Formats: sequence, C-alpha cells, structure tokens
Amino acid sequence: MSVIDSTQVTVDRMRATGDIKERVAIAGLIRNSVEDDGITKACDNCIYFLARREWCDLPELNIPVDPDWYCDLWRV
Repeated sequence: MSVIDSTQVTVDRMRATGDIKERVAIAGLIRNSVEDDGITKACDNCIYFLARREWCDLPELNIPVDPDWYCDLWRV
C-alpha cells in the first residue's frame, strides 16, 4: 500500500467517527516531534498548522495543538 493510499485510509477512518478522541487516536497524534531522515516532523512545520492560533486546520481534526506535537498525517 502506498503512502497516499495509507493516508486516505486514515482520513476515511477519521471521517467515519464523530468522536474526537477516536479521531486523535486514528491520526496518531503524539505530544512530541518525530525525527525522520534528518527532518524534524512537528505541527509547527506542517501545512495544516495555524501558528497564531496553535491550531490543526486539518478538517478531520480541527483542534488546538502544540507546535512540537506530531501526527501521522503530517505534511510539509
């Protein structure tokens, strides 16, 4: 399964539930950044992060987050 397919499966699972705790768990949100191939992946350098509000603007999450958190749907 490709990364794109895996991401779509994750998003589809998140859309299928109305429970925010379950969506957070499905997204793999953790309270620290992740280092991958020399890249620090964290909310503060994700395209969905709104810095002034410290907010994840991913429609399936749409919650307050800290800049140094990470989820499996992280994107540059």
